[in-house]
Amino acid sequence: MRLFIGVAPDRATQHFLDITCQHLERLGLPRDCRWITQPNRHLTLAFLGETDAIHLEAIEDGLRKIAATLPFCHGEIVSTHPFPKVHAKMLAAELLPNPLLAKLHQQCCALMRDIGKQPERKTFRPHFTLARSRQGFTHPHPIATAFTCTLDNLTLYQSHLAPGGSQYHRILSIPLEGHPLD
Repeated sequence: MRLFIGVAPDRATQHFLDITCQHLERLGLPRDCRWITQPNRHLTLAFLGETDAIHLEAIEDGLRKIAATLPFCHGEIVSTHPFPKVHAKMLAAELLPNPLLAKLHQQCCALMRDIGKQPERKTFRPHFTLARSRQGFTHPHPIATAFTCTLDNLTLYQSHLAPGGSQYHRILSIPLEGHPLD
């Protein structure tokens, strides 16, 4: 199974991302631009990749423990732009890093190590992918945004490769219910 751990956007965040996509559509994007549908939008915390089903129970137990100890947090979506660089195949709404979101990421990476997976080495840059293009995006230039989103769950996704792009199936979604950090 091809798995990853993320945060599913709440209704208000989905609405903000919908409006952002509608605005972007008017800016002359590449012809092959493929918009990410609401069910596929997420903020990735850790990409597990191909994972043997025997690890599923340990992953689910680990996510429950993380969710029981960490509270929900808010994230600030501050920019929409080609991601992760100026000319890229993704268009994303990027969030400012924050300590609680970084802690969620770190704990998901620790869970990966517990089941024998090596976390990605790249710097964690929280974002919601909005569109993809094989040609790549050179426009728009970064568009400043100001939206506070609620990040209130840990979701385990299974990725299914499909001709029109990957489809994501939620295996488990757990609310973050821990006490605020001191």
